[in-house]
Amino acid sequence: MPHNGSIDIPHVAVTDHYIRRRPGQDTLKKEITAFLGLKCFNNDRADAITTARGFMEFYERYTQSKGLLDSALQYLGRQQAVEAGAKQNRDYIRAYFLLQDFGKVAEYGAALKPGSMNDAWAAYRIGEALYQLQKAGDALPWYKRATEVWPYSLDFQNKYGICLMSLGKTGEALKVFSFIVSENAAHVSANTNLGYIYMQQGNNTMAYNHLLAARQADPDYEQNLVNLAVWYHTNKRPDDAEKCLRHLLNKHPDNERAKAMLIDIVSGRG
Repeated sequence: MPHNGSIDIPHVAVTDHYIRRRPGQDTLKKEITAFLGLKCFNNDRADAITTARGFMEFYERYTQSKGLLDSALQYLGRQQAVEAGAKQNRDYIRAYFLLQDFGKVAEYGAALKPGSMNDAWAAYRIGEALYQLQKAGDALPWYKRATEVWPYSLDFQNKYGICLMSLGKTGEALKVFSFIVSENAAHVSANTNLGYIYMQQGNNTMAYNHLLAARQADPDYEQNLVNLAVWYHTNKRPDDAEKCLRHLLNKHPDNERAKAMLIDIVSGRG
C-alpha cells in the first residue's frame, strides 16, 4: 500500500472548548443562596440583576436548562440601564455566552475597549466568542486583557497562547505556555503545545520532554497522543508510534488522522 504522507505534518491543539466557570465556594454560596432565597421565600430584597446572576449560577453549576437563561435575560431587562452603564453589560455578555450566541457577545464587545474592561471573565468571554467566530485577530486583545486582569488564571493564559499560535505568533506563544508550566508543570494543554512548538523548531529533546509531561499528566489526551506519535515517527521509533496510535484509537476511535497515520506506519513496513 502506498504511503499517504499523513504522519509527516504535526498538528497543534487549537480547538480547546471554552472554559466553563467554576465559581468559588463563597461566591457560589452567596449567589445561589440569594437566588434560592428569592424563589423559596419571596425575598423581595434581591434585585433583578442579583436574581439574574442566580439563574446563571444555577445553570453553570447544576443544570444546563435553557429556561434558566431565558429567565436571567428577563430579569436583566428590568435593570437594562444599570447593566449598560457601570456594569458594561457584563451580565448580558455572560448570559449570551452561555447560550453560545457568540454573535451577540461580539456585538456587546464591539461597543467596549479591552483596556476599559476590568472583569477578566467578561474579557475572556468576548475573546472566546470572537475566536469561535474565526476572528482570532480581534479576539487576541480580549484574551490578553483577561490575563492582565487575572494573570494567574492558567486557563485564560492557555487560551491567550492558543490564539497567539493561531496567528503565527509562535515566539510569544512559547513565552505564554512556558509561564503556564512554570506555575503548573502538569498542565496538559500547555505541555502539548510546547511540545508542538519545539518539534517545529527542530528541538527534539525539549519537544519530547513536554509531550511526555503531558502524557504523564493525562495518558489519554487526544491531541498530545497525535503529536507524540509524530515525534516517534520522525525520530525513527515506529514501534512506539504504532503503540501510541493504537492506544489513541482505543480511547478515541473516531480520530481519522490517527487511523491514517497508523495505516502509513504499518504499510511502510511492507
